[in-house]
Amino acid sequence: MTTSVYPTYRAIGRPIEFQGLQGPYILAGAMALIADLLLFVLLYCCGTPPWLCIGIAFGLGTAAVVIARALSRRFGVHGWMKHLAAKRLPDAIRFNSRQVYLNLIKK
Repeated sequence: MTTSVYPTYRAIGRPIEFQGLQGPYILAGAMALIADLLLFVLLYCCGTPPWLCIGIAFGLGTAAVVIARALSRRFGVHGWMKHLAAKRLPDAIRFNSRQVYLNLIKK
């Protein structure tokens, strides 16, 4: 009986990476490029000169990819989500009376 030896996949647990984009930034970059394509089609159908449509689409597409790569480099895989969550936390909590504490149920 022969035994088979299979190579071990060593990237288990590491985030997905494509062209410098990690995790959710791949999706953000792809959505930005799809929106850019739809904007190009809309402008072209509205009668905008083709050279202007191409220039706008190329400029916005380049900006979207550059911004996605910058966010990926700055925050990492989950850092952007943590940054946005931290911005929603209040700086302080104020109470005008002690009634909140006095009405707590004691067990």
